[in-house]
Amino acid sequence: MWQASRYIILLTLLSLVHSTVITNETSTLATSFEYIVVGGGTTALAVANRLAVNHTVLVIERGPDLVDDEVINDPFTTFGTPSPCHFQIQLAPQMGFNGSRAIPMTYGSCLGGSSSINTMIGSRPTFAGMSAVEALGNPGWGWNEFLPHMQKSETFHPPNPTQHAEGANFIAVVHGFDGPVGVSFAQPLIAPTLQDAAKNTTNTVFEGAVALSPDMGDGFSGGHYSSYYHHIHFNDTLQMDRRSSSAWSYLYPQSQQRAGLTVLSGHRVNTILTSTEAGGNITATGVLVEPIAGGTALTFNSSREVVLSAGALYSPAILQRSGIGNATFLESLGIEPVLDLPGVGANFQDQILLTNVSFPLAPSANITNVTGGGEVLLAVVVAHPTAIDTLGSNGTSTMNTLLRNISAERALSTGGIVASDALTTQAALIANAYEIDHPLIEMFYTPGPTAINVWAQSVLPLSRGTIRINTTDPSVDPIADAQYLTTEVDMVVAVAAARRVSSIAVTPPFSELLIENALAEAGVPQVGATDDEVSEWVLSTYTPGTHPIGSNSMMPRELGGVVSPELLVYGTTNLRIADASIVPLSVFPHTTLGLYGVAEKAADMILQTAAGN
Repeated sequence: MWQASRYIILLTLLSLVHSTVITNETSTLATSFEYIVVGGGTTALAVANRLAVNHTVLVIERGPDLVDDEVINDPFTTFGTPSPCHFQIQLAPQMGFNGSRAIPMTYGSCLGGSSSINTMIGSRPTFAGMSAVEALGNPGWGWNEFLPHMQKSETFHPPNPTQHAEGANFIAVVHGFDGPVGVSFAQPLIAPTLQDAAKNTTNTVFEGAVALSPDMGDGFSGGHYSSYYHHIHFNDTLQMDRRSSSAWSYLYPQSQQRAGLTVLSGHRVNTILTSTEAGGNITATGVLVEPIAGGTALTFNSSREVVLSAGALYSPAILQRSGIGNATFLESLGIEPVLDLPGVGANFQDQILLTNVSFPLAPSANITNVTGGGEVLLAVVVAHPTAIDTLGSNGTSTMNTLLRNISAERALSTGGIVASDALTTQAALIANAYEIDHPLIEMFYTPGPTAINVWAQSVLPLSRGTIRINTTDPSVDPIADAQYLTTEVDMVVAVAAARRVSSIAVTPPFSELLIENALAEAGVPQVGATDDEVSEWVLSTYTPGTHPIGSNSMMPRELGGVVSPELLVYGTTNLRIADASIVPLSVFPHTTLGLYGVAEKAADMILQTAAGN
């Protein structure tokens, strides 16, 4: 007995020796680390985990450590339920009907970031989408090169025989089975009767052109629909599904503890500290940090690299406060430019969602196999119609005409792009992607106790906005301007998506689950409504897709790019960015699983550099 007890104590002590340090206190911390990761969200924790296997790493996160918060950990918590991780940024006035609209965007600010509060939808990019990213001047970022990084992040849990019989499926060769992030279908499968009706109606509405796929994560989701998996996992001890946030994948589990990793919560990075090398290149030497609760600022030094992972909303702001960005703009705020890089904060983009669509259930359909009971996830069935599927036989031609003749005038005037070629080049690549099979829109079905939601979103918007600070005070949010629906092509896509939502509501077998006048009750445009009527509804009701990207884009510097394909900030020797801000096109219909791939690829490149040095 005594020997067994000593063994258990020894194992406990060994685990403590090798444990990650998570703290909001700085008094006992070292002041120098090999790597500093700015941010503790989706990509940040993944990058830090990989680097800390053999290096010292400091993660700095402004939000709290919410390891035991059930609002976060329970995947069936209704999206938007308040928690200490839920924050909103008020966007600049956006396009509306007969004027502008005030629209907030939700994001996560805690360990795990937005992966701790999002809807966990298991989307991946497509072959066509990653081909466009690569063709934008990013060799090594095509589908075949990117897929292994997504696989490395993932432990996919195949559907069990009951789930499979009810419609869940997968393709093993495209998944990973020993990574940190759990991905699975809910247990039990949610609302299988609704799922079956949704699939059959989707097939009917699109006249058989949109077909069932065994796995929408295979890179060829365009023209298909399927039951959808989420980044959740089944906890055998608790006997329930749990959220696979970045924190619960790369930070908290015992198997992911790193002796070299220190995570500082409750602190924000004001600026990245730099020096100028011979030849003019900039080297990041550390960060200036301040406690959120107030107090004395302090400096942490980095001997290797600084990795910026504060997200598409805040990474550009940190660069701008650090003197990296458009020199003329920085000077107007009294900031001395360190590096003139006009693309910082430009090319900002987000999809739009048509979420004001809730169709009342018929009393006869109020059964668990339709409503999902008390445990519901967003998007249990998802469809990815292509341009031809959505717009008809001339759909690809229509998109070609709109995209290859796009005007860059508005985006230039607002600062959304820094050169006309930036928009025309991206538009041409998106047109190429549509010619292959890239989805034009996404449609998804979500059960509920009294109604079924059928939402739609754009996938590859062309409207381009900005992220800009208007003060050097790091406690003040930057001005985020997505410029939603400010291009003709984006409005054409949104109107087409709205029309398809209306068609679904009146098409059996889905319509048989609803009350007789469900379309009118939902306030959605009637089938056959004019373009003006549908446009008015879209402009009055659209919401952010909440998948902001692009504000430090990975593309050539002359097009407004901020980072190279190696994710190094142009003009620097050791400052990288690894978050959604580097993604130049909205090729991730929902960003999280793709961003884990970005993080894994970033970590591999950083470690290759370390090995070479």
